[in-house]
Formats: sequence, structure tokens, C-alpha cells
Amino acid sequence: MADMKHFPNYSVVNGSVRMQLDMSRLAGQFERAQWWLGNQVLQDCKPFMPHRTGSMQQRSHTNSAGTEVFFPGPYARFQYMGKVMVDPETGSPWARPGARKVATDRSLIYSAPGATAKWFEAEKAAYSESWIAEVKRLAGGG
Repeated sequence: MADMKHFPNYSVVNGSVRMQLDMSRLAGQFERAQWWLGNQVLQDCKPFMPHRTGSMQQRSHTNSAGTEVFFPGPYARFQYMGKVMVDPETGSPWARPGARKVATDRSLIYSAPGATAKWFEAEKAAYSESWIAEVKRLAGGG
């Protein structure tokens, strides 16, 4: 076999480096940072979400690890995209039973101050730097 050198915990093969890193010492810190980030994303997005009754904010949640944020659909998808959706046959926002609505080019108008379509994008622009700083701190790198 061509150029291969072995060292404790890593090997160099054909100019490439293969390493086996033991990250177990940092696993707890990474898990805490991930959990914090998921929950913070959920909290920070609520002011940007449409909220006539507050139901969507109340039913939104993260998984136990904080790796995913869930918004109750299909209502949340419709609100997130920010477009009026209609029954394709009737053109009405009130769809027939079993009809699958389609988006129009008309934007939704939100009554809540600060609410916007694609609220995660607005939230990310406002908070990403503080998220990064706190994740670095929690993960032990900042």
C-alpha cells in the first residue's frame, strides 16, 4: 500500500489525515448549547409570528434535544409563507371539504405589530449574533 503512516489516534494515508477524536468530554456542553439554542429560537420568534389569538405561539414547541422547532401546520405554513391561499376551483379562501388550497400572489396583512411572513428570517437577522455568542459560551469556546 502507498504512503501510510500510523500514529496513536490517527493515520496518514496518501497525504490525507484520518483522526479519531474523543469528544465525550464536550458532549454535555454541546447538548446544553443545542437545547438552549432551540428553545431560544422558539422564544425569539414569537414576537415576529402572527398572533391574533396566540394559539400558534402556544402550540409551537421544540423537541427534547432542541434540534428542531415545530410550528403547528398547515396553518403555520400558510402564515409563514405570507400568501393568501384559496380553493383552486372557487378562488375563495373558504375551501370546499377535501379541497387543497393553493397560494396566490396576494400577501397576507398581519394585524399584530412586528408580525411578518417568514418570521424565522426576520428573527435570525435580529438575534443570530447573540445566539452565536451564547452557544460558544455554553459549548466552552467563547
